[in-house]
Amino acid sequence: MKLFAPAMTLSLLLLLSNTVNAQKDKPTAQEVSKAKTLKEKYEDEDVVISDKKTEITFSRNSRTNKVEVREEITTTFFSLASRADIGYSTGYDNESSIETLNLTDKRNKRIAWNINDEAYSTQSIFHNDYRVKYAKLTFPLQGYLRTVKEVKEYKDIKYFTTDYFVEPYRVIKGTMSITIPEWLEMEIKEYHFGNNDIKRLSKKVGADTQVTFKINNLSPMKSEYRMPGNSYIYPHVLYLTQSFKDSKGAEITLFKETQDLYNWYSSLVNDVDIQTTDIAVKVNELTAGLTTDDEKVKAIYYWVQDNIKYIAFEDGIAGFKPDSPQNVFSKKYGDCKGMAILLKTMLIEAGYDARLVWIGTDHISYDYSTPSLSVDNHMITAIMVDGKPIFIDGTEKFNSYGTFATRIQGKQALIENGDSFLLKKVPQATPEFNKEIYQGTFKINGNDLVGIMNKELTGEQASSFLYDFTGMEQDKRQEVMLKVLTDGNDNATVENVSAFDPTDRDAILKLNYDMKVSNAVSSFDDNLYLELDPVRYLANWTMDEDRQNSYKMNNTRVEQKNISLELPAGYTVETLPDAISIDNQFLKVEAHYTLDGNQINYNSQIKIKTRLIEKNQFDTWNTAIEQIKNFYDEQIVLKKA
Repeated sequence: MKLFAPAMTLSLLLLLSNTVNAQKDKPTAQEVSKAKTLKEKYEDEDVVISDKKTEITFSRNSRTNKVEVREEITTTFFSLASRADIGYSTGYDNESSIETLNLTDKRNKRIAWNINDEAYSTQSIFHNDYRVKYAKLTFPLQGYLRTVKEVKEYKDIKYFTTDYFVEPYRVIKGTMSITIPEWLEMEIKEYHFGNNDIKRLSKKVGADTQVTFKINNLSPMKSEYRMPGNSYIYPHVLYLTQSFKDSKGAEITLFKETQDLYNWYSSLVNDVDIQTTDIAVKVNELTAGLTTDDEKVKAIYYWVQDNIKYIAFEDGIAGFKPDSPQNVFSKKYGDCKGMAILLKTMLIEAGYDARLVWIGTDHISYDYSTPSLSVDNHMITAIMVDGKPIFIDGTEKFNSYGTFATRIQGKQALIENGDSFLLKKVPQATPEFNKEIYQGTFKINGNDLVGIMNKELTGEQASSFLYDFTGMEQDKRQEVMLKVLTDGNDNATVENVSAFDPTDRDAILKLNYDMKVSNAVSSFDDNLYLELDPVRYLANWTMDEDRQNSYKMNNTRVEQKNISLELPAGYTVETLPDAISIDNQFLKVEAHYTLDGNQINYNSQIKIKTRLIEKNQFDTWNTAIEQIKNFYDEQIVLKKA
């Protein structure tokens, strides 16, 4: 027995040590009390960030002659709930790396952590070699503290562009310190500080400048459906790195002006190897026999839309440098840059002045007055006609020539122009460009309405339908069709939908079909009661008062209906719903019923004037929607003669 006693003693000591360590990691009475107080104040929040410290420093790499960035982030999480599980994630790409990612307890003791690492994908972006490291944090008791220490490094300062102060969790307090060496010329531009408690301090540390932001009690960010992009909403800074002096004192220009940004983009494009032998053959084939410029341009543009598959994935410098057009042509797929340079090459082969265009979609709030890689996330093509650009986006599969997706309308575009550049805005379409028009005739059949409906779609109402419809498997397309034609009316069914050509982008999309609306008619005391509109557009589009962010519509648009109902034999009209008329900053609505002989005519037009509904405007919007809903709810009453 004595032989084994030391081992038993060692095991017991380890057990006791672990128990003591666990006890030391447990929340104190003071920490629990603090958690309870915060929970009462923020009852919907289970975890907050009690403190976040960020330190950013810069160094010169003499081998690459680039400025490197080191960002050290220490985030302490504090549990308000009796138990909570949350996630922590951070990203990197070919121009950055996560050097450290550690989890510690409140005594700064390391905790084992299962960290996952995988690719992240999204669409319509320049580069997507982006990867995410993520892991779970568990808080077994109220008042628990856990700290994540992260060190991220950037190989080239030009890719270090933005820092947001908000997090998915409330930040009780925090500091962000940026030490700018005297050899680095940098501007730190602030956005959306507003009423947030963020204070900027600046001081000299020797020859360097230290900028510190102190933050207090920032509300958590929240991802919500159809919200504007983060750059429109949340407090953040842009790092505008203008130039630096190398170790020998020579000044290296980065992005002082828009011209510098264009020069860098242009240098990447000029390095693309372009060979046109096979492309020229295809261009000649597509334009053979065509006589007008519009016909030729459309033939090329629509061929790219139909035959080149859009993907978003590119690695490294290819995130900013287009693939060669011959590669995109032969592979039959490419990202936005690859499709743009292929279109440019094909149009030049056909004899046109075609140019590449850099542009930020409406997800981005900046324009080219701010020279930064954060300004744009998309590339398209322009064909110059009489000195003016007509924009062409190969990634938009069903846009006709001369039309533009809402996501780039009104946005500033950077257009190739030799050694210089042009800045032009993409035209903004009116609501009338995006239309849905219903023409219908109905009869009463028992408790049902049955009839024939004709629907026309133009602009993005047509292109978005075609995108959804053709993107589905054959056996799922009927679901898309039903959703579009009934707008979610569970009592409506459609049959005998007319054929249409999804590749004919220049034609108005017309859908003719038979419609039945079940249980649309009820009877009481020889009277019939019914609602004639089978598509109650906007009836359920009230804004949730608990929503945190503004709401951004897909597009502005017009919905128009002209529907008639044949009176059944032996019935006359007892009452028709009162007309409705609304005209505010968001909507213009006109709808009414009239009696014409043996026929009731229903005419309505709803125009969405603007896409953005600010949070403080929800009441105005909801009041209008309630009026529309009440109008739909009013019934036609038919009296037996």
